[in-house]
Amino acid sequence: MIGVAIDLWGRSISPETYQHIFATSYLEAKVLISSLFLHECWFFSVRPGSNGPFWSLSYEFLYYMIFGSIMLLPSLKSKLIGGVFWVLFAGPKILLLFPCWLIGCLAYYGCKSIRINIFLTTFLVLLSGYFLITTMSDRWLHWSPWGYEGLGTPPLFYSAKYLDDYTISGAVALFLFSVSYWFSLERKSNGLLASLIRKCANCSFSLYAIHFPIMAFLGALWASGSVSGLGYVSGIMLVLGICFLFAIVFELPLKKYRSMLIRIFPSLNHKCGIRS
Repeated sequence: MIGVAIDLWGRSISPETYQHIFATSYLEAKVLISSLFLHECWFFSVRPGSNGPFWSLSYEFLYYMIFGSIMLLPSLKSKLIGGVFWVLFAGPKILLLFPCWLIGCLAYYGCKSIRINIFLTTFLVLLSGYFLITTMSDRWLHWSPWGYEGLGTPPLFYSAKYLDDYTISGAVALFLFSVSYWFSLERKSNGLLASLIRKCANCSFSLYAIHFPIMAFLGALWASGSVSGLGYVSGIMLVLGICFLFAIVFELPLKKYRSMLIRIFPSLNHKCGIRS
């Protein structure tokens, strides 16, 4: 809702900026569907206002429901019923990228329980690191959605480049698994840098959830002449700063919100496993 409110404000300043990224038709329905994380089920694809990156939340939500049903429900029957229900609810488009999510799970468990020798580790780090640097640096300089045919368009929308997604996710997982030789999950780092990284990580969802509406709004201000002298670096820093303010309200106090919720509804502590 905050993102859509920012969109409406920006659209009133510079309608041209939002011409191709914001559709007012059925806006209330789109916001409702997106708030329930159903906006990418099967061959359906909508977004709340300009917030295109919001698409992946629908994917993640349904992956959590599938994985959680299979891993957490008590009996084999309930696991099968719950898992099959959410698989059918998600549809083929979302399931097509499920391996990318599962690769992340495998990387986590691999980092915790598997140790390989220094020579193989070094080779895997160099191999995966070289692939990621060469691939991502080229895309940083030249990437355009129009260069990837089918991306964001029916019938697969954001799953259209699934083979490319498999390759990237596999390389990232291999890199994380390899560097865990030197940076194990059991070791807790201390110091200013570790604290800064941890603090930034705690704001990552806010950055993901709100950055695009803020970027569009700044674009509207720039197009209307309301701001000037806003370059790439200053624009990035301003977006990060606003996302941090968002995190202060909505993300960083998450443990306090959970504690409040458990005090109001104590049964959630047992039913849902919520921990403060």
